[in-house]
Amino acid sequence: MLAAVGLQTIAVMIGVLIAALVGGLSSAWSLFLGGAAAVVPNALFALRLSRHQNKPAESYPVVFFLGEMTKIGLTIGAVGLILKFYPGASWLEVMIGLIVGLKAVLLALWFTGDRTDKVIVEAQAAKDLAAQELAAKEAASQIKANELAQPSSNDTK
Repeated sequence: MLAAVGLQTIAVMIGVLIAALVGGLSSAWSLFLGGAAAVVPNALFALRLSRHQNKPAESYPVVFFLGEMTKIGLTIGAVGLILKFYPGASWLEVMIGLIVGLKAVLLALWFTGDRTDKVIVEAQAAKDLAAQELAAKEAASQIKANELAQPSSNDTK
């Protein structure tokens, strides 16, 4: 995930260089701010997920979705701060920077080798483990039920 943030940053910086060459320093600054509105919340989200890596797997979906909602809120807030504190921003460049920052993550998946099939294999392994644990619990409860149902040697006398 942190590699994706690095590639996202590189994509925004390439966009900033192109904007500086084509439109000047003002365009480059606007594109940078738009890209930062996407990169900074994503970096915070990646750090939060990496800190949660050694925690129980059951809590991961909650952390992921709360983090994702926070990331979206921070991105919207960052765009609002650009509007408030940099009134001379070129909105075309801000939006281009934001789009480059948001879509660069898709390219990062391709570069880093993270694939959906890896996630599917891990999910299937977790499902199989849960099924094995459930079968073991059912077998243990069946054995206990059989022990309770059998009359003991003291009951027959």
